[in-house]
Amino acid sequence: MDAMKLLKKDHSYVLSLFNKFDQAGRNSFARKFRLYDEIRSELEVHSHVEEEIFYPTIREISPEGRKVISEAVKEHKEIDTLIGQIDRLPADDPNFEDRLQALMEQVEHHIEEEEREIFKIAEDNFSEEQRLEMGRKIEAVKAMHDRDRRAA
Repeated sequence: MDAMKLLKKDHSYVLSLFNKFDQAGRNSFARKFRLYDEIRSELEVHSHVEEEIFYPTIREISPEGRKVISEAVKEHKEIDTLIGQIDRLPADDPNFEDRLQALMEQVEHHIEEEEREIFKIAEDNFSEEQRLEMGRKIEAVKAMHDRDRRAA
């Protein structure tokens, strides 16, 4: 599958998890924590494949690519910081939902910029075959991560 289609699929899935979190009952702490755990896992693997496979190719093709990738990596670090803060909180902590809301807003902002700017650069500069090859690499890394997660 085309790399951008795969990444957009990830984006949609994470946003659906945030939506499920929002819809969970006010005192559904166990469900909210399970959803957060899945959100965290999805974001970690997604960031990894972007930074190891997708972003380096964008960075190489233009000065504009280097600039937008630098900003995207900075946003990943901000997301990681929020995840670190949330990881220290129990699901019934009053700050848990506030921090998760901040994470959701940061992720939504990142997705909007990435799909508008980075994906445009990729579409303009890579052939369909190049995008498919990146997609195959992304799928392989994600499959390995899934195997590791099941084995743990």
